[in-house]
Amino acid sequence: MLQMNGTFEDQAREQIQRIFESELFRSSGVQRRLFKYLAEKGLAGEADQLKEYAVGVDALGKPESYDPRHDSTVRIQSSRLRQKIIEYYQTSGQADPVRIDFPRGHFKLLFTPREPPSVPAFERTAWQWRVVSLAALGAFVIAAGLGAYWHASLVRLEQATATVTDAWQPALEEFWGTFLNTKKPTLICLGTPLFIRIPSLGFVRQPYTMHDWEDAVRSGTVKRLEQSFPGERAEPWYAFTGIGESGGTFLLAKLLGTRIPDLQFATSTALTWNEIGANNLIFVGPPKFNAQIRDLPIEQDLVMQSDNVEGVRNLRPRAGEPAFFGNGIMDAQNQTGETYAVISRLPGLHGRGEVLVLAGPWMPGSLAACQYVTIEAHARELLSKIRLPSGKLPPYYQVLIKCKFEHWTPVQISYVLHHVLLTGRPNSSDSSR
Repeated sequence: MLQMNGTFEDQAREQIQRIFESELFRSSGVQRRLFKYLAEKGLAGEADQLKEYAVGVDALGKPESYDPRHDSTVRIQSSRLRQKIIEYYQTSGQADPVRIDFPRGHFKLLFTPREPPSVPAFERTAWQWRVVSLAALGAFVIAAGLGAYWHASLVRLEQATATVTDAWQPALEEFWGTFLNTKKPTLICLGTPLFIRIPSLGFVRQPYTMHDWEDAVRSGTVKRLEQSFPGERAEPWYAFTGIGESGGTFLLAKLLGTRIPDLQFATSTALTWNEIGANNLIFVGPPKFNAQIRDLPIEQDLVMQSDNVEGVRNLRPRAGEPAFFGNGIMDAQNQTGETYAVISRLPGLHGRGEVLVLAGPWMPGSLAACQYVTIEAHARELLSKIRLPSGKLPPYYQVLIKCKFEHWTPVQISYVLHHVLLTGRPNSSDSSR
C-alpha cells in the first residue's frame, strides 16, 4: 500500500475526485478513465508494477492482441494526461490541498500534501533568503523583468509590424504557399519555458540547466528551494514566455490570419502528438521551450545549444563553415548584442504536412526568425539563397540568420548559411537539447 495515513489517503481520494470532475477533464472520457485507473493503482500500492500493456488493456480497452511496440496509444494518452494535470494545477487547482504529479518514465502518480507556509515571508531570517542560489535569484529577477519590458516591447513591436504588409507579395506567397494551399489546418505553437513556483517567493528559472521538471528535480534545485522555504512546496509553472516568442507569434498571426481564417494556437505544454499529426505546425521558440521539436522525424544539421554557452551548433559543417555560432552580448546593461536564429522547414509526422520551426537560443533570435519570414524583402533574400539550380525550392532545409539587437529588439537581420536536409536520415534523440 502507498505509505500514507488514513487522513491523507482520504484527502488524496477527494483530490482525485476533484480533478476527475473538473472542467478540464469533463470533456475527455479517455483521460478520465486513464487518470482514474492510475490513481487507484497508486493508492493501492500497485503502480510500480504497471506495464504499458496492462494500462492499454485494462484502462484504455485495448484487445489482448495489443502490442505496445506497434501501437503508441498508451504513450500518447499518458503524455496528454501529464499535460492536463500540469494545466489543472496552473489554473483551478492552485489552492488544492493535495498535489498529484505524473512524472515521465513510468505509470505512477505521486501524491503530496500541500501545506501553507509554516513561517510568514516577512519573518524569514536573512540567512534563509541567502540559501537560495545566486543563479536562481538572478533567474527570478529575469522573470520579474519580463513584465517591465512588456509594455515598451509592444510599442516597438507595433512599429515593427508596420513593415508586415497586408498585401501578399510574391516572395511571401511562395514561401508560405504550402501552408496556404492545403486543407490541413495550421497551428502555431508558442514555447513556454519551465519556472518553479514557491508561493511566498514567486517564480524562479535557471535557464541553463532547467528545461523540464525532471531537470529541476535531478539538479537539486527543487530540493534546495524547499529547504530554503520550509513548509512550502515547489511546483512546475508554464504560464510565462519570452518577449521574442510572444512577439514573433503576434507577427505570424497578423500575417497568416489574413489568409488562414481557422488559424489555431497552442502552448508547448498543452500540445499533443495527435494535434501534431493533424495540423501543419509552426513552432515559435527553441527546443528547450518546445520539447516536441527534439522528437520530430528528421535529424537537423543546425541545433540549439542550451547550456551555459548558448548558441547554434553546426553538426555537419561544410567547407569554411564554423561548427558553432555563439551569442555575443556587447552591452549587457542595455541588453544590446547579437545572436543567431534558425529557420527549419521539416516534414510532419509520417511525412505528411508541414512543420516550420522559428527559433533562436535568445529571445531576440526567435523574434528575428519570425520577422525574416513575414517581411517581403527578407523572404525574397531567403528564397534566393535556398533555391535549387532547377529553380525549385528544396522541400526541407534549415537557414541560419544573424540578428543584432538593442534592448532585446532586432535592428538588423542577415543571412549566414543554409543546409538542405535529407529526409532519410533518422532523428538523433539528443541533438537539439
